[in-house]
Amino acid sequence: MKARFTLTTIRNAVSECDRHRQKLLRSLTLLGFFPLTSDSYKKLEEEQIEHIDQMIYRFTKLQDAMGRKLLPALYAELEAADVSMPFIDILNNLEKLQVIDRADDWQELRILRNELTHEYPDQEDAVIHSLNMLQSRLGSFIAMYEKVREVIVNKSLLEQQTPFS
Repeated sequence: MKARFTLTTIRNAVSECDRHRQKLLRSLTLLGFFPLTSDSYKKLEEEQIEHIDQMIYRFTKLQDAMGRKLLPALYAELEAADVSMPFIDILNNLEKLQVIDRADDWQELRILRNELTHEYPDQEDAVIHSLNMLQSRLGSFIAMYEKVREVIVNKSLLEQQTPFS
């Protein structure tokens, strides 16, 4: 069965992604205590932990909204294609269409996301490494979303072609 998306799906997904992007950018301004070391991790204050939690939450929400809604709907619109195919195939095709630079980047971020959503108190070094990796890769992840959004705007798939709020 062919999955059906509409331009409304794309528009709603962009609106959702824009909100997560804005909050994610805000969280980045609050992470001046990065990169973390074992010592600094042990000394994190409650407010700093909340900023880290916000970063993880918004990263997760943005990636989920892009992966479940935006990218499949955009691919379906661009190619008039059946998007019941595996998501990795959608990513690879979007890479060929130059909507995203590298499908592998998405996959690596997905692995990182999965690592961060599971807490392993006895693996402090792995947690610190994952947090530092996320913080260092967020700029390129946001740029990935912005490129996708630019394609949507250039294809006139949004009612309003306004810049980010």
